[in-house]
Amino acid sequence: MTMPADEDFSCRELVEVVTQYLEGAMSDADRERLERHLGGCSGCHAVLSQFRTTIEVTGRLTEDQVSGEQREALRDVFRRWREAPSASS
Repeated sequence: MTMPADEDFSCRELVEVVTQYLEGAMSDADRERLERHLGGCSGCHAVLSQFRTTIEVTGRLTEDQVSGEQREALRDVFRRWREAPSASS
C-alpha cells in the first residue's frame, strides 16, 4: 500500500497494513506516516501492541494445538471485523 505523501493513515488503514509494518515491508514514506499516526492515536498504539503480543504468543503454538473450533472462532471474529462499519476512520 502506497499512499499519497500528503495523506495520513486512518485507524482502519493502520489495522489493514500493520502486518506489513511489523515485517518491515513498508516504504519509508508510508512507515513514517503510520508512525506519525501512532504517535497521536492511543487506540492504534494499543492495537499495535496487541498484534505484537499475539505474534509472540501464537509463535509458540503449533497447528496441532489450535482446534478446528478455535480456528473457526478466529475466522468469525475477522469476518465480523471486516464487515463492521468503521467508527474511527
